[in-house]
Parts: sequence; C-alpha cells; structure tokens
Amino acid sequence: MTLHELGVSIYDKKFEKLPQRNVSLLAYLASYKYFMHVEDQLRLDLTFKSNILNTAQAWLEKHVPRKWKGHIFTRVVMHVRRTDFTQAKQVGDGWHQPTSEYFQRSMAFFTDCLERVQFVVLSDDPPWCQKHVNGSDVIYSSGNTPIIDMAIASLCDHAIITVGSYGWWAAWFANGITITQKDIPRTGTKLSQRMHREDYYKTDYVGL
Repeated sequence: MTLHELGVSIYDKKFEKLPQRNVSLLAYLASYKYFMHVEDQLRLDLTFKSNILNTAQAWLEKHVPRKWKGHIFTRVVMHVRRTDFTQAKQVGDGWHQPTSEYFQRSMAFFTDCLERVQFVVLSDDPPWCQKHVNGSDVIYSSGNTPIIDMAIASLCDHAIITVGSYGWWAAWFANGITITQKDIPRTGTKLSQRMHREDYYKTDYVGL
C-alpha cells in the first residue's frame, strides 16, 4: 500500500494513523506539525559529532569582531538559496526570489533592538550575497562543507531564511526568532496548492 501526501508542505492528518500493514510513504513530510509533539526529544537526538561542532565553533571564534572581544553579542544566521531557484520554472511555480530589500528589513529587525549583532551568511551564491547582503558586521561562510555550515547555524541565536529545506533546518537548529519571506508561496500559483504557510512555518516565525 502506498500513501501520497496532499502537498510537499501541507500537513496531512491521514499520516497520524497508518493501517496495520506494510505501507510506503511517498512524502516530503515538510511540516513541523509532524514532530512538534516530540521536538524536545528530537533536539536531543539530532546533535552534531564533536569534531563537526568544534570545527564550526572554531570558525565562528575566528570571525568574532575585535571590537566585541569580551562582550556579549547576538549571532543571526542568514541562509540564502539562489542558483536553482532563479530559474524561470521555479519563479513561475510560485517561489519568490529574495531581494536586498528583504535582507535589509530582516537585519534591521534585529539591529533596531539589539546593540551588537553579527550576521552569518550561508549561501550557494556567495558573490551575490557579498554584493547584496552586506554590512560592517556581516561574515560569509566559504569553503565549509554543508554539515559544518549547519553546525554553524546551530550555534547562532536567530535566523533569516529564504527558500529550501536546508534553510528551514538551519532556522530549526538556531531555535530562536526566525524571519521568513512573507510572499512565499505567491497567491494563486501552483506552489500555493502544494504549500500552506501555516503548515510549513511555525506560528511564531515572522514574515517580512
């Protein structure tokens, strides 16, 4: 028996109780609602190996601003996925490309109320980020593996994300305030039929 989900990012209640037989699930299960009742336990299970965490910590320590040595400051991970999502097919499907204005608003969300904030950029398009996501307290991960980058995200306090499941999990590991693009999915698009914001993003995520 094979069960399909309603959409890639739609919580499907039929998965709550499965038949007493062999069942194949063809699903992304991309909704926090599937595991919110065991999230505390999941955070204990999904931990990084010490060598990975140490590498991430060392990278962050290397990039502590000299002016903040000995001071408490806040780190905000920013995940910027572009490359494949800049294609006309993805845009037409309903994905909205992040703009420099989105990042400026999101960064201001934190800097307007916090004295010292460092933004840590993880991206598959570093050149674009260095041009459009910049500031005196912005650093860019370069040359690290995806798992090291995810560990870096886990050591941050808050998150600003764009599209894709990697950014979603980066925000989950950061486990603080999360900023998302408010216009995803675009209303009336094919994507809006497969993705419900209220199922994909946690209720306390902030759309800007």
